[in-house]
Amino acid sequence: MGALAILAVVPFTLLIIYPTNHKLLEPARDLASQETRHLLESWGRLHAVRSVLGLVALVLYVGAAIR
Repeated sequence: MGALAILAVVPFTLLIIYPTNHKLLEPARDLASQETRHLLESWGRLHAVRSVLGLVALVLYVGAAIR
């Protein structure tokens, strides 16, 4: 289960976070715009999901090691 949680990070990053990154890195992006702020807030939430997946994997690995 830990392996599944940590492996889920890769497709989540490529399919969900990558498009947001791509939009944020557009050369013509107005860094002061509301759209940029919205994208950064969205990126933060998406990154939190990715971080939680890593934390879940860690807890599962530690739990398996203790047993």
